[in-house]
Amino acid sequence: MAEYDYAIIVGISRYRDVGKFPTLEGPLNDVERIREWLVSPQGGAIPSKQVFSLITPEPVIPGEWSPNRESFARHFNAIALDPNTGDFIRREGRLYLYFSGHGFSRLADQATRAALYSADNMGMFQSNIAGTLYAEAAKRARLFREVVLIMDCCRDTESNVEYSSPDLSLFEHANTEGVRVFSMYATPKRGKAQERELPGSNGKVVGLMTNALLRALQEAPCDIVGRVAGKVLMQYMGMNWQAWYPEQTPPPPRIIPPDSEDVFFQSGQDLEIQRFLLPAASFDKSPLRLTSSSLNAAGILDGDAIIWQDASLSWRVKLEVNTLTDGRREFSLALPARDHELFWATSRHTFVPGAQDAVDI
Repeated sequence: MAEYDYAIIVGISRYRDVGKFPTLEGPLNDVERIREWLVSPQGGAIPSKQVFSLITPEPVIPGEWSPNRESFARHFNAIALDPNTGDFIRREGRLYLYFSGHGFSRLADQATRAALYSADNMGMFQSNIAGTLYAEAAKRARLFREVVLIMDCCRDTESNVEYSSPDLSLFEHANTEGVRVFSMYATPKRGKAQERELPGSNGKVVGLMTNALLRALQEAPCDIVGRVAGKVLMQYMGMNWQAWYPEQTPPPPRIIPPDSEDVFFQSGQDLEIQRFLLPAASFDKSPLRLTSSSLNAAGILDGDAIIWQDASLSWRVKLEVNTLTDGRREFSLALPARDHELFWATSRHTFVPGAQDAVDI
C-alpha cells in the first residue's frame, strides 16, 4: 500500500454562471473512476482516507456553489501544513492532483499551465483553482517526492484573469529539483477538452483524456515488476489516440514527464508472479534476456541481485536473488500471462507465466 501517498480530486459539473459555463456530464463520472483507480490495489493503492474528493453536490444544494478555490485550498493546506505549527509536512510519497471541469490557461504563459474555474464564478467575479500552481508549490516546498498532476479541462486562453495563487509561502526547499513531476493536460493551449458517451463507459459520459489514461494503464507495456513508466504511458496514449477516438478526433493530450528520472504507475493488467531457478554453477555477470510481444529486457546476474534493463532504456530494475540450500539461485518476476522467452547462456526457455510453479533454467 502507498501509505505516504495522498490525492485531491476535483470534479465540477455545474456552475453558478450557467450562461458562461454550461453544465457538464462527465466530471462526476470521471472523479468516481479516478477515485476507484487511486484506492485500488491494482492502481494507486492509496489508503481511502487519504483520497479527498471535491465534487458538485448531487442533488444541487441551493445557494451552495462548490468546489471552489477556498474549499480546495483548505484540503491542500491540511495535507501540506502541520495544524499545530503551520510548518510544512514533508512526505516520502506521491501527491495526485486531479481536476475535471471548465478550465483555462493564461494567454501570456510561457510554461504549460492551466486552472479550473471555480463553481462559484458569476459575471465579473472570477475565481479558479490553479492546478499547475499547486503542483509547482508542492515541488518548490518539497512536500512529496513525486507529484502527478492531471487536468481534464479546456485550456481556453484568458488575458484578463489571473491564476488564484496557493496560500503557501514561496519558500524553496534545497532539494526541490529532486521532486519528480508528471503532468497531463487534456488539450494543448487554446484547445477544448471533450466528454462523450463511449463504448464500454456503461452509458455514462466521460472525459476523453481520463478515459484514455485509465485504458492505457490497463493495456500499456509494463516492466518486470508490473509498473508502467510515465514516458511509456505518454507514448502509448499518443500512438492510440486516433484509434480510440476515430470520429471527430480531438488533438491529443499535452503530457510532460519529469526532466530526469521517470515516474511509474502500477499496471492494471492481470499479472502472474513467476519464479525462476538458476543452476548452482551460474556465474556472476552472466547475461539473461527476456522477451515477449511487449517486452525486451536484458538482465545481468550480480551476486545476490539481477539488474534488469529495458532495451529502449525506459526502465531499470534491481531485483533480489535468493540462494537456496542446494546452491541454486531463485528470483521472481511479475508478468502478463502470455508467451515469453528467456535466454541464458546457450539455453532457451519458452513459458507462460503462472503455468508452472518455477521455470528451471
